[in-house]
Amino acid sequence: MPERIVFSDASEYAGAGYIVGSNNVAHFMWDKSEKTKSSTWRELKAVSNILQSVHNQLSGKLVKIYTDNQNVTKIIRKGSMKSELQDIALDVFNICLDNNIVLEIEWIPRDKNIQADELSKIFDFDDWGVSDIIFKYFDRLWGPFNCDLFADSRNKKVSRFFSKFFTPGTSGVDAFAYDWSAFNNWIVPPIYLITRVINYMLICKAKGALVIPKWKSAVYWPMIVNRLTYEYKDYIKDFREYRNPKSFFIKGSDENSIFAKQPFNSNVLVLLVDFTT
Repeated sequence: MPERIVFSDASEYAGAGYIVGSNNVAHFMWDKSEKTKSSTWRELKAVSNILQSVHNQLSGKLVKIYTDNQNVTKIIRKGSMKSELQDIALDVFNICLDNNIVLEIEWIPRDKNIQADELSKIFDFDDWGVSDIIFKYFDRLWGPFNCDLFADSRNKKVSRFFSKFFTPGTSGVDAFAYDWSAFNNWIVPPIYLITRVINYMLICKAKGALVIPKWKSAVYWPMIVNRLTYEYKDYIKDFREYRNPKSFFIKGSDENSIFAKQPFNSNVLVLLVDFTT
């Protein structure tokens, strides 16, 4: 009997899967080139990415994976004459070899794979990031940074990163489940999380570089500026301000996001936040 059961699926813009009986959900958006690939390529890549994302939970186990693509089961069992599909099949083989995973894969009809199908249709509107040039500047100025708190496998800036879902290379899911005080953090959160980020940094007595738009009407603004003196709060040790910057942000999957527009439609602040003292 299999010790772990995994369901996998892929849509035109994302791949996803989950381990039965747990809350471990893997999810990853496709980039522009991956979106142009065949459905078989995406379904096969989804299996590979899921194994990479949750291999710690599958190590040393007999694992059964269900997919609703018949070609995927054949390719993983026998390989493919197409080099790009064969390469992914070899990746799957090597992941299993490195983690002592005994893998069985089986096709199921689409109506038996509903949950994985729904997960693959989740659209991540917040997978935008900051350009490498900007990061390298601040890494030299206030770094080195050793943890990227809100990232994925495509936009991470350092090897240790926390992600929204399980994704290849992640150090953990949900940054708020970890103690930030052990790291010098690079922090580019979704806008709706900025107030929570500042509060959690206070709780953890953490430090790092926080990237935010300069929106004086935002809920988080009174948390960083003294309303009487109009000066930054004491925990902000230094800052840099960019005026309607070009090439500051890297757009994510949402082509209509404000972070995809050049130049950005407001000023941007990079704050050196330090609650350690």
